[in-house]
Amino acid sequence: MEKAMLVNAGVDTLVLNAFYTDEHGRPCKRELDPSLWKHLDAWKRAAQETHEECPTTLMFENALLQMCPNGAGQGQWPWMLKTKDITLYVSGGRWNGIASVRFSSQYLWSCQNILEAIVSAQVFLDELFKDEMFLQVSSVDLCVDVAEWQDVERLDRASNFVSRSRKRGLHEESDWAGEVKSRDYAMGLHRTYDNQLLESSCGVRLDHQSPTQATLHNELASH
Repeated sequence: MEKAMLVNAGVDTLVLNAFYTDEHGRPCKRELDPSLWKHLDAWKRAAQETHEECPTTLMFENALLQMCPNGAGQGQWPWMLKTKDITLYVSGGRWNGIASVRFSSQYLWSCQNILEAIVSAQVFLDELFKDEMFLQVSSVDLCVDVAEWQDVERLDRASNFVSRSRKRGLHEESDWAGEVKSRDYAMGLHRTYDNQLLESSCGVRLDHQSPTQATLHNELASH
């Protein structure tokens, strides 16, 4: 791995949960506004009648959200709306969160930084729910592009890589990762990066009590 070079690093997937807030700005449980409920139901019925996504009047980044005929989460999210940039899940309010937003990788990489995406979601959700919403990070996937990693095939997929975030108590170390510090969560490589390194390179603060995942992509130079 002597010639390997770090090409880019950043957030590849981001999911935010949205909550109504009380008079003190703290997240609280509240049922969905009846007027918005009525509009969402009407769009969903239209989508179910045609078995296709139905255009709504809601917009994110100058694109109309399309209502899907189906919901998600085994009834937790009765309404699912999409653009090329986000997938929006909306609850009736019986669960804790009123909404969840998943950003596409393409949109995240088009932003100058992760804060730009979060602010865009904040403005959109505040306007949609007519309230100052509380946003909570539900999931973050971090991506690292590496060029000229010639010997990556030598690594064992089972022991050197993980497929998803998971808390672990076992301390393991690859031969080439002696300088890397391990924290509570595995993030792509079996020996994870130090969270401070990820925070500085990706521009997002990590909650050490929340699962985090990082994916390494190897790019071989054409020359």
